[in-house]
Amino acid sequence: MHSTIRTTSRRPTTLLTAVVVSFAIAATACGGSAGDGESIESAASSGDGSDAIQSEASGSASENGAGSKPAEYGGTLIAAGEAEVANAWVPATMQCDSYCIQRARSFYDPIAAFGDDHVVHPFLAESITPNEQFTVWTIKIRDGIVFHDGTPVDADAVMFNLQATGSGPLLSAAIKDVARSEDGSLVIERVDDLTFTIATGFNGDPNQPVSWPGLDAYLTGQWGLIASPTWLEAVDAGTADPGMPVGSGPFIVESYEPREALELTRNPDYWQTAPNGDQLPYLDGIEYRVIEDSEIAAEALAGGTIDIFATSEGRVIERFRNDARFAMVERADAGDTNYLMIDLDKDSPLADVRVRCAMSKALDRQEMIDTIAGGILTPANGVFSPGQQGHLDDNGFDISQDIDGAKQLIEEYEQEFGAAAITYGKSVTQVNDQIAQLLKGYWEAIGLEVEIVTLPQDQIITNALLGSPEFEIYGWRQHGGFDIDAQYYAWHSSAAAPDGDPSLNFSRIRDEVVDTGLETARTSPDPEVRRNAAETINRRFAEQCYQIPWSWTIWGVPRDPFVNTGGTVLPDGTTVSGSMNPAGFYWTHSIWLG
Repeated sequence: MHSTIRTTSRRPTTLLTAVVVSFAIAATACGGSAGDGESIESAASSGDGSDAIQSEASGSASENGAGSKPAEYGGTLIAAGEAEVANAWVPATMQCDSYCIQRARSFYDPIAAFGDDHVVHPFLAESITPNEQFTVWTIKIRDGIVFHDGTPVDADAVMFNLQATGSGPLLSAAIKDVARSEDGSLVIERVDDLTFTIATGFNGDPNQPVSWPGLDAYLTGQWGLIASPTWLEAVDAGTADPGMPVGSGPFIVESYEPREALELTRNPDYWQTAPNGDQLPYLDGIEYRVIEDSEIAAEALAGGTIDIFATSEGRVIERFRNDARFAMVERADAGDTNYLMIDLDKDSPLADVRVRCAMSKALDRQEMIDTIAGGILTPANGVFSPGQQGHLDDNGFDISQDIDGAKQLIEEYEQEFGAAAITYGKSVTQVNDQIAQLLKGYWEAIGLEVEIVTLPQDQIITNALLGSPEFEIYGWRQHGGFDIDAQYYAWHSSAAAPDGDPSLNFSRIRDEVVDTGLETARTSPDPEVRRNAAETINRRFAEQCYQIPWSWTIWGVPRDPFVNTGGTVLPDGTTVSGSMNPAGFYWTHSIWLG
């Protein structure tokens, strides 16, 4: 990796000399509209607008467009995140967590994005228009945009991407109600050089159009990331490197070393300008690093070896709340849930609802939060966090610890099936060791045998996707977003492949009540009907203990104050507050240093 020259107004040279522990609970699902249609994230990451808290250091540089200091050109931003991406960087195959989406949107532009108003707005698209029934959507692409290799960004290029990514093994289940032809291709039809339509169909049947008011949200995430079709075809032919992506975004990939660094340089021909007429982007370049442990990343920021990172680790967020030398944006509304994700397909005690609910009853959620999250999080009664469609203060789930009740359930199970043993998997940090030891203590106290295994975060995501033999129960963080349709792929039985096959429904949940609720929430134009359907799913999860929630996340993006991240404006003039869209994400085309 070549050395990087940066222009900064403040740059300590202290090297990181201590290894500090971190709490970054296991894996983040990828993309998906979860509020974002965001990739598998969401989405298996969640693309949603967010209500953000802006905590700024005294005397720090103002947010873009909010203060009197003009934006400056130049400099290289050094950013860090918690996991490497698997299968980089072809949109159809990359297994994306939030840091994957962060990096990908630096060189790929999405078709659409969420604004402050929690509404989808066009990005590469000039307009996104449904018919009255929400069964056919017409997308018009902006004229004059080109990819980094000179290929035009037009209807043909975008349709090529939507077909490739939407028909691939990862995302096809997320958009199962897009109509498909007999050959399996999506029903996407060209209108003219810049315009095309997308038709819906129940389970892909073009003869059964589906009203889908939220289809546009999926264009904000991994499905909507658009790569050069010239490059994609070369990758397929074996003549181009999938690790050297070609998009139309504000930065161009210069080099990529997995688990080390992704280095980007400024796209001099980027198509966007700032509201004041400045040509974007401002930065000369970005270097993205992988630091799996957020507390190590915190030390790197404090020592001046990185400029910015995103974290959902409570102790780190608490630290930067109280450090006036740094600035930070926080987001809690409609955020992810920290929970324990179970593979329901495994022939293990976890297939029995009594064991799952016993394990949940055994948890002391407040002790976990106080021990590893600085006490700043809220105990969770489910994976529907405050601000989300379907959230209930009382969903029938009791968050209080009940060791006696848990023991009774385990005893009932063991009378039928014998001793109960489980394997818990976690990512590679010392604080995740603390979480695992707390869980082991809770569960052994009720009669379970517990083995702990440690894996890299990207391997955990891969194991969950494939239902690998190692995956029984993992620490997890996912399901942020405002609209439950973002979770369709994560919970609907149509997305639950058997162990051994790729499954976006990582838990392999197959439940008629859940399916009916998701289908109703997807197709009804009535917000009240969608909300009731989401609440029904919430109660069903509480009943069956399909997941074991323990806290709702807060996301923070700590940074050096000379990094100006805010004031992002989408192409149609809509603002994005705090630059967090989805959680932990910041737009790079509008960042400047000074």
